[in-house]
Amino acid sequence: MKVRLLASLKAGLLAGLAAALINAILFFFFRQAGVITDSVLLPNQQPMTVVPVIVSSLVLALLGSVAYYLLARFTGDGYRYITIIASVLLILSFANPFFGIPGVTVPYALALNVMHVVVVAALLYALRQFTAPAPDPVKP
Repeated sequence: MKVRLLASLKAGLLAGLAAALINAILFFFFRQAGVITDSVLLPNQQPMTVVPVIVSSLVLALLGSVAYYLLARFTGDGYRYITIIASVLLILSFANPFFGIPGVTVPYALALNVMHVVVVAALLYALRQFTAPAPDPVKP
């Protein structure tokens, strides 16, 4: 069974849009709650805005869908492999806010980690729902 590239990209786009919307809502919720503040500066010396949240959600979901397509094409079980890889990368990403943002508070970092979970969950859900493998062509 083959997975179509277009189906994989559509799933990635849908996942990215859903994750971007959910993460934007979470961003404003955490900001309103005082968890994400302007007192913590990113490495570019700017406070966090919603723009990198949206862009990161979209780009990473699309990259994940391309990785899924390649895994599905060259292995027998792309979904299983992308689930494993995405889970490992998600766990590793939990350290990023703590080490990548100077002076980050624990609640701020945990809020960002929640957003990481949203992207991975949206991607895996969309891939499972929208990339029904195409049947292999019948050989005469």
